[in-house]
Amino acid sequence: MEKILIVDDDEGLVHFLSRFFARQEFDVRSCHSGTAALELVTADSFDLILLDYKMPGRNGLDLLREIRKLQVKTPVIMMTAYGTMDTAIEAMKLGAYDYLLKPFDRNDLDRLVKDALEVNRLMKEVVSFSPAGAGTPPDPRGAVKIIGRHKRMQEVYKLIGQVAAKDVTILITGDSGTGKELVARAIYHHSSRKEKPFLAVNCAAIPETLFESELFGHERGAFTGADRTHIGKFERCHGGTLFLDEISEMPLSTQAKLLRVLQHGEFERVGGSQTIKVDARIIAATNKNLEKEVQQNRFREDLYWRLQIISIHLPRLRDRAEDIPALVDYFVNRFSAEYQTPIRRIEAAALTRLQSHSWPGNVRELENTIRRAVLLSSGDVILEEHLRFDAACQGSPAGATGDDLWDRIERKLDELVPDLLQMCAERMHEGIIDALEKKLLSKVLAQCGYNQVKAAKFLGISRNTLRHRMKKFDLLPPSD
Repeated sequence: MEKILIVDDDEGLVHFLSRFFARQEFDVRSCHSGTAALELVTADSFDLILLDYKMPGRNGLDLLREIRKLQVKTPVIMMTAYGTMDTAIEAMKLGAYDYLLKPFDRNDLDRLVKDALEVNRLMKEVVSFSPAGAGTPPDPRGAVKIIGRHKRMQEVYKLIGQVAAKDVTILITGDSGTGKELVARAIYHHSSRKEKPFLAVNCAAIPETLFESELFGHERGAFTGADRTHIGKFERCHGGTLFLDEISEMPLSTQAKLLRVLQHGEFERVGGSQTIKVDARIIAATNKNLEKEVQQNRFREDLYWRLQIISIHLPRLRDRAEDIPALVDYFVNRFSAEYQTPIRRIEAAALTRLQSHSWPGNVRELENTIRRAVLLSSGDVILEEHLRFDAACQGSPAGATGDDLWDRIERKLDELVPDLLQMCAERMHEGIIDALEKKLLSKVLAQCGYNQVKAAKFLGISRNTLRHRMKKFDLLPPSD
């Protein structure tokens, strides 16, 4: 259970926040003074601290300095009714994760807390690798390992060891699910920046209109809805490591600004004129061939060569099938401990089935398969009947129940809804339902080869309704 500390002299606010987080099953502690907060932080570790800016005696910024000495990696969110730019910038310089203006919106609070807790996990869950072999089960405190004895994985370990301590930009390539983020985190945990922030940015999940603001921040009034100064990922990550996942999805305009940061270590916030100096190590990852993206003018050539200083390529799981038994053992041990189930082993027939599978989703698909098998097993042995393969990786729903598919859809929606709400809140998009419907229709029509009868049946609507929707959204079949 994740632990949250609330420090504020407003007893009513502390009571509200304590109940708010307790309902979400967090372990909540609270206090009303800086002195009491330091006693708690000295005696115990926390996953997140919410800290008031203005309190009697020692103020929030002074307390933040002390907390940073005691718990370097714990995210701290400043809460303030004094939302000046100087307050925000000073808090960020001292290592705050972000700040909230009082009175704050519950959705903003919930989103920011979830983001901060994810950052906490990424920084504190140590990723290691074992050049000598497959490794051992994870440390019960949360460490994870990269597993594999195949010679191509040994080359990966060697590169991690050679470059982790050197302050260079690194590009990690490989298919989806091969473990690119794990490698990035392993580099971070073995680097000289391991006591500084590690922030991960999924470039594919950020709307193009919000990209620069997300990375570089914006000034108050920079655009409609910008009612406060926003500190971007680069400023938050000063002195640390910024992981740019799926960097091929970054817009060309933002790529130009990123190149400037890599070359000169400086940028301006959106709507600002002040040049901000930043020191952040960049680790980028992509599942696409960036050389082809450059040839097709979808990625800047100068940025590509800047990222290519050191490149680490991760093999597909089917190209190192000899590692499957070791990975299976690792995940069985890990999830048995996590879910407190008495799994001792996997039967031979089940292991043979796993070894014969093509694993289009790579290690992530194997991880999900073993997690489900551990949960479905009623005894101490995983049987072949407990194996359920990821439907999205199969090209058909074989092997997955309707409930499995809806669970996957709900998880995807959980990831997308915050971005959609943000777009609505900032009025960056009008008619969000129409936009989603148009995107869904275009995808289904393309999948069905623009066969309207088939598409209408797939969508559960009449052909006339489909025609009406196609006309409304100007969805014409491609010309021959």
